Amino acid sequence: MKKIVLGILIVVLFQAERVWGGETLQAVQERGYLRCGVGIDDFGFATRSRDGKWKGFDVDFCRTIAAAVLKDVEAVQYIPLDSQGRFKALANKEVDVIIRTATWTFQRDVSLGLSFTGVTLYDEQRLLINKYVNGKKTVAIDRAAELDKATVCVTKGTTSLENIKDYIQQNNLPFEILETESQAGRWHAFLRSRCQLMTSEVTDLLGGLTGLLDDPNGYHLLSDVISREPLGPYVRDDDPNWFDVVRWSSQVPLLAEYLGLSSQNVTNADTKLSPEAKRLLNTPEAWLGSLGLDAKWAFRIIRDVGNYEELYSQNLSEASIEGINRGVNELWTNGGLHQPAPFR
Repeated sequence: MKKIVLGILIVVLFQAERVWGGETLQAVQERGYLRCGVGIDDFGFATRSRDGKWKGFDVDFCRTIAAAVLKDVEAVQYIPLDSQGRFKALANKEVDVIIRTATWTFQRDVSLGLSFTGVTLYDEQRLLINKYVNGKKTVAIDRAAELDKATVCVTKGTTSLENIKDYIQQNNLPFEILETESQAGRWHAFLRSRCQLMTSEVTDLLGGLTGLLDDPNGYHLLSDVISREPLGPYVRDDDPNWFDVVRWSSQVPLLAEYLGLSSQNVTNADTKLSPEAKRLLNTPEAWLGSLGLDAKWAFRIIRDVGNYEELYSQNLSEASIEGINRGVNELWTNGGLHQPAPFR
């Protein structure tokens, strides 16, 4: 009898935790819009046009959540956050989620009271070299070790800072580090030749070249790979229901690409769709449980935002940012690292 009572108590407590843990979703739906933390003038990821419209890869992933929970991709308040304040803003509930080129690391995942929901982009940290160093063209320089000395610009509050410190020490490089308060400050220092090198994720470096310079020729990436950078959303770790909502909203574009669905064809999708595709477009009610979403949540994401190929192409492809191929961000069926979880 005691075992039965204990078992019932555990189930009740678990269900209570799940209900309590749905407070973020409830708050977002009652408010009527999502508060999404994004970057500041983060080319390719989050930029704001003169007419106030936001665009970018991270912006589109904010839109996936809004499509799922609010049925409106425009129901998003984009909150620009710098590298140093982004996690504090999330912990203090100033935003509901941060999708801001944030790297998945052990310390962030276990010590900040936050949870990483899944990789949306695989990147790597490298070094961008100025076109001139000490009055000499640098076009022939391929590796950092070829420089006698150099100053490296890097933004405070980023994994890039800690990674470059490790790399300099490990390789005994005669480099100094110039820490800047912001991404914009880092670019300003680099373009004013206060540093010969700048380090960040490749997408950040190449995106900035395209967005800031009329003529990016002469600047180039060194072949040194400083670190791997798996990027994606973070949420607070006190709400497992919201974690599930954000995780699966981010999975839908990848699932859609794999299943052959896009914003162009999903409305008139073939009736001969696979069972998995049918489930995705019209999720069985019994599966939704306490998630708080309706059966068409994923359909709206695909229709109103797109699949992963569409998101990547319109924000990060060679057509928009010179030199960024999908590479490891292809589906695993094409030699990449993205393998969306089965929808079953």
